[in-house]
Amino acid sequence: MTTAEERADPGCGGVLRNERIVLRAYVLFRLGGLLQVAVGAVATHPHYRPLWAGLALCAAVFAESLALVAVALRRRRVPPPVLAVADSAVLAVALVVGGGLADRTHGSTWAYFAYPFSLLASIGFGLVVTRLPAVLALAAVPASAYAATAVLRLGEPVWNAVPNAVPYLANAGIAWAVARALRRTGRELDAATSTAAAREAELAAERERVRHARLLHDRVLQTLETLARTPWITDPGLRAHVRAEAVWLRGFVRGEHPAPGGAGTDGTAHLVHGLSSLAEDMARVGLAVELNTAQLRSAGRREGTGAAVPALVAEALVDATREALANVLRHAGTERAVVRAELSGNAVLVSVLDNGTGFDPSAVPGGGLGLRSSVRDRVTGVGGRVQVESAPGSGTYVEMRVSLSATGARHS
Repeated sequence: MTTAEERADPGCGGVLRNERIVLRAYVLFRLGGLLQVAVGAVATHPHYRPLWAGLALCAAVFAESLALVAVALRRRRVPPPVLAVADSAVLAVALVVGGGLADRTHGSTWAYFAYPFSLLASIGFGLVVTRLPAVLALAAVPASAYAATAVLRLGEPVWNAVPNAVPYLANAGIAWAVARALRRTGRELDAATSTAAAREAELAAERERVRHARLLHDRVLQTLETLARTPWITDPGLRAHVRAEAVWLRGFVRGEHPAPGGAGTDGTAHLVHGLSSLAEDMARVGLAVELNTAQLRSAGRREGTGAAVPALVAEALVDATREALANVLRHAGTERAVVRAELSGNAVLVSVLDNGTGFDPSAVPGGGLGLRSSVRDRVTGVGGRVQVESAPGSGTYVEMRVSLSATGARHS
C-alpha cells in the first residue's frame, strides 16, 4: 500500500502505518545489499576461483534475499522471526564461502562482496525481532563467521578483523531501537485516537441528549407541571400521577436517571437512582421534589468506578431522605421541597430543604418531629451525622453527611 493510499484509508492506524515504515526500511536495506553484490560480481569476477562458484554464490544470495523481500511484501510487514534465524545462518555461510572463493590478494576488495552485503542485511535482524538479546545473538553469527574467515582465510590481523565485525552488532542494535520506538509511537497514537473517538462519540450523544431535553422541557414538561399545579385536573389521583411524571421527566431532562436495569453495585449510581425514585414517589402523594444530583454524578464519573459511595451508605441516605421528606409532607405545610446530593471532600452530603412552617429545634425533644429515630439513627449507623436548621415560619434545612473514610463507610 502506498503512502497516498494510507492517507486515504481512515482505518489505517498508527501501529499499521509505522509497521509499514519498518517494512519499507527492511526492503530498501535488503535491496541495497543486493546492489553491493551486483557491483562486486561485475567489477571483480576475474578474482573468483573458480568463476562459476562465485557466480553461483551471487545467484544464491539474490534468490534468498528476493524470497525474503517477496514474503515481506506479501505479508505487508517484515518476515517472521523464524526466517531471520535462517537468514543469519545463510549470511554466515555466504561469508565463509565467499572468503574461500575470493583471491587472497584481493580479499579486502569488492571481491569479498559478502561482507558489505551482510552488514546491510544484518539491519534486518533489528527490524524483525523484538527482543534485543535475540537480535544481538542473530547478528553475532555472521559477525563471528566474518571474523574467522577474515583471519583464517584472508589473512587479516585479528586487531583489524574484530573491529570490522562489531558493525554487525551495532547495525542490528540501532535498527532494533528505531523499530521499537516506531512501534511504541504507533501504539500510543492508536490509543490516543481511540480515546479521542470515544470522547467525540460521548460529546455527540450528549449534544443530542441536550437537544432532545430542550424540546421536552419547552413543550411536554411545562405542560405537565402546569397541569399538576392548576385545578384543571379534578381527580386527585390523576393529578398526583401527572405530578410524578413531571418530576420523572425533569430528572430525565437533567440526566439524573440511570439507564434501565437499576444501579447494580455502583454505590454512586445507586444513590442517584434511589433519590430519583424517591422524588417520583413523593410526587404521587402530593410533594413536588426538586432533585439536584449533577455534582454527585460528575464526581462519580471522575472517580471512575462508582466506589466513592459504598452501597450501604447510599441505602442509608436514601432511607433517611425518605423519612425527612415524609416529615415535610406531614408537618411543613408545603407542597415543595429541594433535595441536593453531592460529594464534598471525602464525604457524601445529602440535604433536604423546604419553605414550610418551620419550628424551634430547641423546643422539640430530639431535634424535631421524630428526626432522631427516623433520620439520625439511619445516618449515624453508617458513621455519619445530621444537622437540622429551622425557625418558625422560615422552613427547615436537614443536612446528612457521611465521611467516606469512616469505618462504617468502608463496607459496601
